[in-house]
Amino acid sequence: MNPSQDHEQWADYLDPEASDPDLSPAERAGLDQVAERLRDQALWDGPPPQLRAALLDRAAAEVASTRAAPELPAVPPSEPADRRGGARPSRWAGPMSRWLVAASAVAVVALTGALLWPRDHPASFPIAGTALAPQASAVVELTPKSAGVAIRLKITGLKPAPPGAFYAAWLRGPAGVVPVGTFHWHKGGIPIDLWSGVGSDRYPELFVTLQREGSPPSPSDQVVLTGRSP
Repeated sequence: MNPSQDHEQWADYLDPEASDPDLSPAERAGLDQVAERLRDQALWDGPPPQLRAALLDRAAAEVASTRAAPELPAVPPSEPADRRGGARPSRWAGPMSRWLVAASAVAVVALTGALLWPRDHPASFPIAGTALAPQASAVVELTPKSAGVAIRLKITGLKPAPPGAFYAAWLRGPAGVVPVGTFHWHKGGIPIDLWSGVGSDRYPELFVTLQREGSPPSPSDQVVLTGRSP
């Protein structure tokens, strides 16, 4: 199948009045994501005020680059003229216009996502020591990534884990507890980098426990640090 046929089938898939085309599961999944994004009312509400200037600047740059491009020589029409002297509409006009609508929609989603989607902007919040570590505290930084959430702990006042023990960090929410990493803090003075496959919106509480080697892979009752994301 050539690219133009692919594009026509994509347009058919996005057109609720067209027949269901023969597409691969991967194509359907990708187009479903585009359709879902297009149904999001926030997409059509316009960019936030602080990004409006950036959006207009990018649009102006695109127009300027298009105008600066050299003009191509005109191609003689291949279709015969109708009785009124104008060129006959191409038989590809309908499918091509529908494909342009679909392609434009994808471009809108891509451009809007590039400008509006927050990327690599860490959110931070403090966590405090418990009665087991009253002098301890930490600042938690959460940075969304493409495969999850990067977690950085900047800890102060925490004693090193004793021999045969280590610290474990956890996220907790209504659905349960998720482990995000372990450390021993023997040297201290450096940030602890952890990783989560779930977001803090559904697992807002972060806490650190002291674990014994060989103990079950679940949080112990020895919590040394705890706090919640805002």
